[in-house]
Formats: sequence, C-alpha cells, structure tokens
Amino acid sequence: MNSSETIPTVRIGFSADFLNKGRLAFPDIGLSLLENHPGLEVEFIPEYKPVYSPDQLSGYDVVISLKPRVTAESLEGVTRLCAIGRCGVGYDNVDLRACTERDIAVYITPQGVVRPMAESIVVLLLAVSHRLAEKDRMVRAGKWVESTLHLGQEPRDRVIGTIGFGNIAREALRLLANFAPARMLAFDPFVQPETFAEHGVEAVSLDTVLSESDYVLVNCPLTPQTRQLIGARELALMKPEAYLINTARGPIIDEAALVSVLQAGRIAGAALDVFEKEPLPDDSPLLALDNVLLTSHSIGWTFELFRDMGRLDCEGALAVARGEAPANVVNPEVLTRPGFLRKLEACRNGGIR
Repeated sequence: MNSSETIPTVRIGFSADFLNKGRLAFPDIGLSLLENHPGLEVEFIPEYKPVYSPDQLSGYDVVISLKPRVTAESLEGVTRLCAIGRCGVGYDNVDLRACTERDIAVYITPQGVVRPMAESIVVLLLAVSHRLAEKDRMVRAGKWVESTLHLGQEPRDRVIGTIGFGNIAREALRLLANFAPARMLAFDPFVQPETFAEHGVEAVSLDTVLSESDYVLVNCPLTPQTRQLIGARELALMKPEAYLINTARGPIIDEAALVSVLQAGRIAGAALDVFEKEPLPDDSPLLALDNVLLTSHSIGWTFELFRDMGRLDCEGALAVARGEAPANVVNPEVLTRPGFLRKLEACRNGGIR
C-alpha cells in the first residue's frame, strides 16, 4: 500500500439522541470498547430525525440506534449498512422485512434491560399501591390531614398477573414474590407449560389474568397480534380495585378505552410509561386524571441500563468488524443471505485484524 491509499475502516454511527447539546447524554454507553482499534471509525450522526433518512445511514457499516425509526424509505439506496444495533429490547420501530431485504441484521440488547425494567415495574406497582403521587400532590397543596385518609394497599395476599412472560416479566415476578402475593398468574401462548411451573407462576388465559388479578402487568412485545390487545372488552373484565401497569408499548392498550375506564373509576388506577403517541400530547385526557401515574418512556433509564445496553451494542459492532454476526439478531433469516455475508467479509477485511 502506498502513502496515497486510504486505510480501509469499519464505520460505526451512533444516533444523534445519544447526545445532549453536543455532549454525551449518558455517562457510559460502552464507547471505551471501541477505542484503540485502528480499523474502526466512530462518530455520532449529526442530526436527530424521528425517522432516519437514507443519507444518515448510507455511510456506515453499523448504526447503533436509540429512538429513531427505520422504515423501508430510510433504507432506499443504502447498500453499505451491515447491521443496526437497537439500544433496548423492543424493535417495533424498525422495519425488519425491509432490513432483511437489504441484507441488514438487526440486533438488540436484552440482557441490559431485564433488571432495570423489572425494578421499574416494582416501583410503579408500589407507587400506585401506596397512592404515592396522590399523597404528594395533597401535601404540596396543604392537604396534610386529608392525605392521611387516603389509604393504600399492599401486594401481600393479592394476585399479580402478567400479560407476557419473557425475561423482564420473570424477573419482575421474582422480585415481587418477596412481597408475599397470594398468587402469580401469567398469560403467554409462546412459553412452554413447564417454564411457568419452574418460576412458581400459574399459566392462565388472558381473560383470567384480567379478571382475577389485583395488578395487571403488561410485558408483551408490540406485534400485529398484540396491537390493541387490551380494549374495552378486556378492561371491563378487571376488578374495580385493580391497577393496570404498562411498561411495554403503548399501542398494546386501546388508550381511549383505558381513559374511559379511568374517568369512570371502573378500575382503581393505572401506571403508564408508554403511550399510543409519544411524547404524550399536551391535550391528552390522561393528563387530567388523578388515578393514573405517568412517566416518559424512561422509567427504566438508569446509569446501569445505558452502560450495559451500550456495551452490548458495541460488542455487536466489534463482532461485525471481525466479520462475525452479532448476538441477539431478531431477523435471523438475514444471516445466511449472500449479500449479508459479503458485507461481513468486507468488514472483516477492512476492520479489526
């Protein structure tokens, strides 16, 4: 190679929302793993867009992404991109079919989210149980004595049910078992019966979770099958004293139907970290309700969450640079496509040696 030739590199881009005013928004996203590799070039995509445009993606071999959506239009003319690392466990904001057709692997970071999200479910459950937000508002309004008359409840001797029984749900129920609930129920048609038994959880139908639980936890992914899975009929099955806690995805619940139930006091309340539209619109009727606790799709955002997710994403990028498929690919059919294998080979030849 003569001095005029460019040393080939593997280019890794991070979505712009990892930055805040030009500086890292999170203390540790695993960048140290990418240092001191002469075959790598790392940068942050300059502009944040809710939906990627092709020019933002076309110059990279790997993109590590937080919030922006990847659509078929985002990938038009994008030929170099080999992998997208989603920072998180959900991937409903990525068009998997389009990625597969473009020979792009999409990988996620499930090990990084389990503990923080499970703890967040416990936090929300205890907060609504003890009417934390309501008491806080009353004390700030000078209603000290009145606040003492609003009794909470405990999960002890009550029924906790989850819709979805993946890793987050299992860890949440493991933690909640310390509060001595009477029963723990789960609905998940994709889990083997023996798995429920191993975790001390009863496998039941969706309707049973809704009708018998004092706390209904939503822990399933958003898919065409689960979109608006919980509508007016399902909400009508819930006990008047029950709480609904959703930390999964907003569109799993028919939000208008939930607002109606909450306004009528048909259930005790809800805790919502996710919504049909995000950010939550200023005119959302949820904002006017006292029996709902709202957080900004960030209840699980901790130092540890971003440290662990970032490292997993960066490890995936390093694997691609070595010419290897990253772990936790959610469109595994791409892994045998000739176009994807050619991209991996190109990364291996131009990346870490």
